[in-house]
Amino acid sequence: MSASGARPKSVQDVRNLLYRRFRVTLVSGRVLEGDFTCLDRQGNIILSNTFEQVTTAPGREGRHMGLVLVPTNQQQKVELQATLEEEMSMLQLVESYAAAPRQEAVA
Repeated sequence: MSASGARPKSVQDVRNLLYRRFRVTLVSGRVLEGDFTCLDRQGNIILSNTFEQVTTAPGREGRHMGLVLVPTNQQQKVELQATLEEEMSMLQLVESYAAAPRQEAVA
């Protein structure tokens, strides 16, 4: 905390992500989907209610894993899964952009 008692913006940004659904692709190719629970200073992520997906030759397999620590060096890609409201908002933004008149570039 700063001298005024306010938390730094980075801490507040991470707090706003708590319990949001994350999808983490590991360097091994496995995919973990779970609720964001913790991030430490080293960048390790803890997910709760985690489900693991593994792609195999015959298809996909999965299992419930519960609470999982994902070390930074095993994280290939980390994605925040959007809520329905966020997706609708993004769709409206794309549609309004597509409907906007285009201006020609002048050389």
